Formats: sequence, C-alpha cells, structure tokens
Amino acid sequence: MRHLSSRASFGALLSAAALLIGNAVQADIIPIFNVATPIGGGCEFSYNVSVATGTRVNTGDYFTIYDFNGYIAGSEFAPADWSTSAQLVGITPVTQIVVDNPTVMNITFTYTGLAPIFGPVFPLGGPGAFGADSTICTTNDAGQYASHTHGNPNNLPQENNGFVVTPSSTVPETSSLMLLVPGLVPLGMILRRRARK
Repeated sequence: MRHLSSRASFGALLSAAALLIGNAVQADIIPIFNVATPIGGGCEFSYNVSVATGTRVNTGDYFTIYDFNGYIAGSEFAPADWSTSAQLVGITPVTQIVVDNPTVMNITFTYTGLAPIFGPVFPLGGPGAFGADSTICTTNDAGQYASHTHGNPNNLPQENNGFVVTPSSTVPETSSLMLLVPGLVPLGMILRRRARK
C-alpha cells in the first residue's frame, strides 16, 4: 500500500491555488485524496474537499467519485448536511464527459443543507471528512470526479471534472504483466521437456 502523504500535500497546494484562482477555472468542488487507512480486510480512503472562490453550493449540488474499486457497501461517509449514494452508473453533470466503467461502483456526495456554502472553503467539513472503504489498498492516480454547483454571485449552474486518487483495480497493468514474460518462457520450455519424457 502506498500512503501518498507527499501527493496529498501536493494536492492541497493545487487546491489552494485553485481556490485563489476561483472563477477563472470554474473549479467548483474539488476532492483531494487524503490518506488510505488500513482497516480489517482493506483500507478507508478519505478525501479533503474544497469549494473554490466564485462557487456557491446549493441544496442538491453534488460531486461524484467514479470507479471506486473494491467498494464496501454502506461504508461511505460525509459531514452533516451531506448525503451519500453508490451506483454502478455514476451521477454525472450533463456538460461533462468522464470515463465510467459501468461494472464498478461510483460514489456521489450530495449537499442537503438549507444554507448555501460560499467558497473559498478548505477543507470542507474538516480534514478527510469524505470517503468510503475499499477491499483494496493500492491506489489509482488516474481516477476521475465530476461536480455540479452554482456560480457566485450569479447563481448560475456550473460544472467541472478532474482527476482524483481512487482504489486501484485488481487487474495488473500491461507493463506489469510484461515483466512476467521472461520468466514464463523458460518455465514453458521445462514443462514441455517433462511432457516429452
């Protein structure tokens, strides 16, 4: 398992930069991987979440983390005034295109509070306040998220997507599989010789 404390710190710096830029990037809600904490049979993945400058989070606004491999049913958590849901086909803003494997669970966090949240806020709800448990402890740096919020002060809908760390799939990457080839060739030759005898 990799604890990405340096990546988490780097992510916090990126988030702070996004908060300062605000309207220019329409950053909306930004989840940033915090840490994977070992639990029985897997890891709890927690996220720091920011609300960017120029962003207003209204009741019903949300963000989705896609393809949360190894998801443990009912394990997702969020601060008060937020609800969670898990589904195979992620709740995606209509203007955003994300890669979503329809066989892997996605987790959506929806704001249910009555008072709007005005950015900049970091971290929303406190450090590591959002997340879920996974049977997997390795990480995938190329996970995706998308968010739906509103602009401030115009209150017009705005949407965004980006990359976030998620649990890795259990399927080895092609480059990892290629490392096995040099060892498999001699093994095949040995087994073939034994079969002839």
